[in-house]
Amino acid sequence: MERLDPRRHRRPGRRAHRAAPPARPALARARPAGAALLSLAVDAGYLGDNGLTLPWMPVEFAVLLVLVVRSVRHLTARQSWTVGALTTGAALLLPLRFALRQPEPLDASVAGLVLSVAPVAVALGGALYLRGQDDRRARAVRDARREQRLAVARDLHDYVAHELTGILLEVQAAQVSGYDPDENARLLARLEAAGQRALASMDHTLDALRAEDAAPRRHTLAELPGLLDHFPDRPALHRPDDLPALPPVVEDAAYRVALEALTNIRRHAPAADRITLALAHCPDAGLTVTVTDSGPAHPRARPGGGTGLSALRTRIADLGGELTAGPHGTGWRVAATLPT
Repeated sequence: MERLDPRRHRRPGRRAHRAAPPARPALARARPAGAALLSLAVDAGYLGDNGLTLPWMPVEFAVLLVLVVRSVRHLTARQSWTVGALTTGAALLLPLRFALRQPEPLDASVAGLVLSVAPVAVALGGALYLRGQDDRRARAVRDARREQRLAVARDLHDYVAHELTGILLEVQAAQVSGYDPDENARLLARLEAAGQRALASMDHTLDALRAEDAAPRRHTLAELPGLLDHFPDRPALHRPDDLPALPPVVEDAAYRVALEALTNIRRHAPAADRITLALAHCPDAGLTVTVTDSGPAHPRARPGGGTGLSALRTRIADLGGELTAGPHGTGWRVAATLPT
C-alpha cells in the first residue's frame, strides 16, 4: 500500500487559509478608495433633492475624515498619497453636490469651502502626526531589539567564548603533555571552574533577556587581576596608585579590552613568556589600557581585525576613544584610549 505523504496530500482549505492574509492590505486600500470614488461620483452626477441628502451630509463628511486619517496613518507612503488624495478630494468636494443643483452666492460658496477645508486640514495634520508617532515607536522598538541582540552577542563573545577558549586550550595542552596524576587533578579543577563560570555567564545573559529593565552588566578595574590567573606565568600588571575614580562605563570598557587582548594571547600566542597589562591615566588624554606580549617562539600570522577586536573598536569609538592593535616587536600590542 502506498504511504501518504502529508506534504503532498494537504487539505485545500489549509493552503487557501495561509494564502488569505496577503489580501488584507489590498482590502485596506480598497475600502477607503472605493468610498472616496463613490462619493466623488455622487458629487459629479447627483440630480436629486438636496433636502433628502442634507441631513446625511455630516455623517458622510465624518466618514470621509475617518478614512483620511486611517489611510494616511496606516498605509505605506506611496499608498497613502493615492488613497489619501482620493478621500481628501471627496471630503473637499462634498459641498459641490449641492452647489451644482442649486447655485448659491459667492459668499455662501466660500463659506462652505472653508468649512470643509478646516476639518480636512485638521484630519490630515492629525494623521501625519500619528503616523510620525507610529514610525518613532517602531524605530525605537527596532533600536531596542538591535541593542539587545548586540548586548547578548557581546556577553557571549566576551565571557562564554573566553571561558570556552580557556577550556579548549587546557585540553589541547593536556593531550601533548605526559600523564601526571597531580597535574591532571589540577587540570580537572580548572576545567570545572571555567565551566561553572561559563554557565554563570549564560545564566546572567538569560536573566537579562527575561527581565524587562535589567541593568547592563558592568565590570570594574578591580576585577582585572582575576583575568591574569588563567596564565601559568602570571602576567605583569602595572596600575598607578593614584588612579582616580572613573565612570562605570569607562571601567567596563577597559575590562573588556583587557579580556579580549588576553583571550587572543591565549588563543594565538600560548607560548608567550612575557605578557604585560598596563593602565595609565592622564587628565587630558583619559585612561589608556595597553596589553603586550612577546609572541610565540616561531611567529605566525595573527588576525589584526578579528570579530572581537572589530566590535570592540566600534564600541570604544562610540565612547569617544580609540583602539589600535598590531605587531609589537616579536609579539602583539593592543592599546585603547578612553576619555574620562
